[in-house]
Amino acid sequence: MTDSLARRLWEAALGRLQLQTPKATFDTWLAGTNGELLADDVLTVSAPTAFAVAWLEGRMQSLADATASAIAARPVSVRFALRGLSPAEGSGSTPAATSSQEQPPNATLSPTATFDAFIPLAENQLAHAAALAVARAPGSAYNPLFIYGGFGLGKTHLLHAIGHHAHSMGLSVDYITAEDLTNAYLTAMREKRTKAYREHFWTVDLLLLDDVHTFEGKSKRVQEGLLHTLDALRSRGSQIVLASDRPALTVAVEKRLQSRLAAGLQADLTSPALDSRTALLAAFAEQVGVTLEGSVASFLAERLEGDGHVLKGALTRLLALADLTGSAVTPQLARQALAGLFSTAGPQLSPESILTAVAQHYHQPVSVLEGPRRDRDASHARQVAMHLLHTLLGLSAEEIGAQLGRRERTTILYGLRRTADRLSHDTAFSTTVSTIRASLLTDGVPQKLSTSA
Repeated sequence: MTDSLARRLWEAALGRLQLQTPKATFDTWLAGTNGELLADDVLTVSAPTAFAVAWLEGRMQSLADATASAIAARPVSVRFALRGLSPAEGSGSTPAATSSQEQPPNATLSPTATFDAFIPLAENQLAHAAALAVARAPGSAYNPLFIYGGFGLGKTHLLHAIGHHAHSMGLSVDYITAEDLTNAYLTAMREKRTKAYREHFWTVDLLLLDDVHTFEGKSKRVQEGLLHTLDALRSRGSQIVLASDRPALTVAVEKRLQSRLAAGLQADLTSPALDSRTALLAAFAEQVGVTLEGSVASFLAERLEGDGHVLKGALTRLLALADLTGSAVTPQLARQALAGLFSTAGPQLSPESILTAVAQHYHQPVSVLEGPRRDRDASHARQVAMHLLHTLLGLSAEEIGAQLGRRERTTILYGLRRTADRLSHDTAFSTTVSTIRASLLTDGVPQKLSTSA
């Protein structure tokens, strides 16, 4: 059982470390750590993989010790250990096999992204069936499985669902984005920790690799690193599942790597048609204990185009209004609550108006969205802006990055992914996004805030 003092101390330390380290470093190496035990002024902190433990010990030890000591107001030493080990076991130990016991949660997987929570539709039938087949018999067919489709259609959900099923069978599972895998590989090369890298990524039973298209433009060295990883996993019979926003043969990488990506089954996800949008809305309502009348579901589905996140956000706003006012959920209430969402974006809608609306909602100047601040409020507001620029104006990651202080494409893709994940399970956040979206489409261009900090 986690020591509550250890958990609180490390959570406070993470709050400070987030402000002292680059965002990519924090998200890749620190965000998944937990405080486990505080004894004799030694704080044991768990990390999800042995490779992460080695990296943290090599790069973060001094800063972690100093930060924990400052918060505790006494000298504290941080000890990094592999999650799942008892506090007495060393960070370099190998945990005993637990395939015959109940498996603890896998830290790399979203707890809500399961097959039970996935809604099968005509547009995702092949991808869903293939994912189930791979989950039930990893490594025996469709290896690799390559799932592709647009933003918000369920690629990441299916990857996590496969992971949960395999993990319950006692298999070792790792979900990682292409960007994080790249960072891990480059760090291993720079720090001469290639053995630790291979021991982790080349021996896992199931590798779930998301956003594969972001390998475009990476160096030949990085692409060869992925190629060797895929070959090593295939040779030992491990299952590989890949996700991308485009088909494998259109991902602009080295030919040998491209052929590996396309070697198995490719399954696509497409935007839901009218009948599927109606079914999605009914299913989303059922998940929160509401029976949605057919007339309401049809009313919304006919007027809202887009992915499941857009539909869920609109439904959340409608149900919130019904609950707060004590009104019945009818097409008339839907029209009143969501009129702005039914409008098309007119010429007055621009990147500037979207940034201004988001800044106003979060009571921040626009310069915060464009600037370097990485605190929680600034990050949340910036990610909402990314989502709205993408869904309302259809801007690419590169174009969004240009609007937000020349941020890199990979940073924008990460922000879009984080926002999509929050929209799938955070009702309050979904309502916030829907409110800003409706205000933009209903009220037009808001007054420009000062861009001075």
